This record gives sequence, structure tokens and C-alpha cells, in this order.
Amino acid sequence: MKYVEQVKSIILFLLILLSFALTFTVWTFTPSFEVIETTPAVDVSIGKKSTVEQVIQPIKVLHHQEKKVTGTTESADLDKLLAAMKLWQIYDVTEKEKEASADTMISLMHKPNRVVLYYPGNVPFPVFDAMVNITDETITESSFDRVVIELATVENTQIKIYFINSTTGRIHEGNISVSELDQFENDILEEINDVYVTNKNIGKLPIYVPEKEMDKVVYPYLLEEVTPETFRSALFDDASTVDSSGDAANEKYTDNNGAIMRFDSTRKSMSYVKPRAETSDPGIPSELIFNTVDYVNDHGGWTNDFRYFSMEPLTQQVHYRLFLDDLPVFSASLATELELRWGMIDGLEQIFRYVRPYYVLQSTAQTSTEKLEAGTTALEAVSRLSKKEQKAVTEITPVYELKQTGDKLITFRAAWYYKIDGTWKKLSKETLGGGKNGLE
Repeated sequence: MKYVEQVKSIILFLLILLSFALTFTVWTFTPSFEVIETTPAVDVSIGKKSTVEQVIQPIKVLHHQEKKVTGTTESADLDKLLAAMKLWQIYDVTEKEKEASADTMISLMHKPNRVVLYYPGNVPFPVFDAMVNITDETITESSFDRVVIELATVENTQIKIYFINSTTGRIHEGNISVSELDQFENDILEEINDVYVTNKNIGKLPIYVPEKEMDKVVYPYLLEEVTPETFRSALFDDASTVDSSGDAANEKYTDNNGAIMRFDSTRKSMSYVKPRAETSDPGIPSELIFNTVDYVNDHGGWTNDFRYFSMEPLTQQVHYRLFLDDLPVFSASLATELELRWGMIDGLEQIFRYVRPYYVLQSTAQTSTEKLEAGTTALEAVSRLSKKEQKAVTEITPVYELKQTGDKLITFRAAWYYKIDGTWKKLSKETLGGGKNGLE
């Protein structure tokens, strides 16, 4: 029994050490938790994104010289010209005319030593300023569809630029500061060498067309489509609340907020409508373009080469038309435009109506080449309209016409179209060949 106290002391000491060990273990212990993965938000992209600069482009450029007028619709040449313009400083932009006469606009656009850019729809100044360098602190919201560059001469060393609204006659004038004008004239304008001609009896303003006949490619494309499920995931605020109805030819989708999406298999088009966003308020032109471009970018909706074509601010509508080989595409049977109408819900601006093709151009079948009639032939055909109708014509241009030529085939073929009283019509082969009828 004489060792009892020593044994107790040893046991107590060991217990104290064990307590310290357990305490240290608790303090330093790090549990091993499994990482819980969160489901990422679905970001559906139908196609690609585009910048404002890529979709707001001139449809042609003309260079008025002493003895001839040359021009082009080729994007490669237009891109060079626009790239050069981005290096300029445009300043002192002021209103020159509020309602200019046709004669005044002609004198500014069609005298020698002028370069004229033609836009298919009105371009607001803030949108143009996003693509070039206007140095003025205040930018007007006015719009134009013609840009005229008056090149410097021996008599006039100042380079002028004019912005013309060919419908209203409003004209703005500005000045240009550029350090390398010789390069612009020699490297860019010299390459614009297709001769253009006009008929002074057609249109209130002269309409120029390529003089000679052209070789144009016939493009057959295999019919490829974006699925309704892809659009549903891309456009609805919450795809999980969407219900579907209808048949395969005319499918319909709706959600809890009243948004409706329909598909038309005949026209190969999709329409998406938010009825609550409908408004009778007019829109600000520049905001309409910026907003609609952003909206299409949000779901990568630039599936093909769509370009800005027209706008109606009073109804907040903007149209982006399909282009192929730098020519606009028209069709009597298939959708060829992105049609967007802006709206508002609870003070928040958003899409009201969105109509577009759901086919995509990816795989071509065997292509071929055929002749498109000369511009002189197109002018002659239009000249057979009545004098009143001739003056109402505002554009004559080669285009691509789209038709469905098989169950899984769509074909693009070049044709001549003209615009009269705001409507685009075709010049038929019979009319171009000299027949008495055929203006469609």
C-alpha cells in the first residue's frame, strides 16, 4: 500500500496529459466537407453577337467625278472607307436646312468631287457617333440616311461633310479634320470603280444603279433550323413555367406572365410577344437601335448576316434585314427580317414583339452562276411606269430573292427590285426582257 499515492499521482498526471491532448485535437481539427456544386444559370446563345458597327452599315457608296460616277456595294471596300472615317475628327455639326428642296439635296450630293454613303434606313446621330469621332459636346438626336463627303479642292481646302435626311429634307453640315486625305483618295476611292448610271426622269432624287450586267452566284442552302426548345430557353424569363400547345406545324408556348411564342412552319418564322409591354408612346431613335441590338445580343440572335434596314420611332419598330453577298434578301414566302417592337412594363423598357426567321444558313449545296441584267435594263423597265409612279420610286437595286425549292432546300437567286411609296416590288424577267407587263 506504500505505492498507492505514487500510482494515484501517475494516473492523475496521465489524465492531465490526455486532457491536454484531447483539447489540442478539438482546437486544431478541421472537418472534411464535400463541396456542394451549385447549378449554373442557363445562358442559351442561338448564334453570335454583333456590335452596332457591324449591323449599321451603308448599303452602297458612290464617288461623283467630273465625267463619271463610280460606286460599290462590296463590304470589303465599304469597310476600308469606314475604317478611314473612324480616324477623322468631325466637328461643328450644325443644322443647315430644315426642309431642303430636292434641287438643294441634289446640288450637295451629285456635284463632282463628292463621296456619298447610302444607308437603307435613318441613322440617328448618337448611333453614328458611336462608330466615328464627332468631337462636339452636344449631339443632336436627328437622323439621316445619306452622308456626303465634299473632298478638298484647289479652290476649297476645307473638307465638308453633310448629313441628309432624304425624306424630310433636313440637312446638317460639319467639318472634317484628316491628316491623310491622299491615302483615302488613292487607296480607297480608286478601288471603287464600277460605273453607275441614272435616269433623270425616275425619282425625285437621282437613283444610280450599276451600268453593266453582273455575274451572280445562285446559292442553294440545306434547310437547317433552330429548335423551338432553344428559343424557349433563350427568350422566356423562366423556361420552367412555359407550357406548350398546338401541333408541329404551328406550335405555341406561353408562360405565367402572359408571354406568347408561336412558330409558323410555312414562313419559317418565330414570333415572341409580351402583351403587357405594349405601349403607344413613341421611342427615341438612338435608344431603339441600342436597345434592340443589345436584346438580340443577349440571346446571340444574329444567326446570319442581318443588318439595320428601317425604323419607325412612333411605333418603336426596328427592322434588321437578312443580307447575302452584301445584297438585301427579299422573299414573298419566307421570313427575311428581324422585326422588333420595343415596349415597357412597370416603367422598365423591354421587348414587346419580336418576329424573326428560325432557319440558319450553314450548309450550301452545289452553287452555280448566272447573269443579272444590267442596271440600264432595270432603269428602262422602271421608265415604263407612269410619270407619277416614276417620280414615286425611291430606290432600284439588285437583291437576292429567297424561295423554298424543296422539303430541305432554300435557294437564293439575284433579282432587281424597286421601292415605290415605301413598298418593295420585283422587276420580273418579262419586264426586264422588254415585255409590256410584269412589274410586280
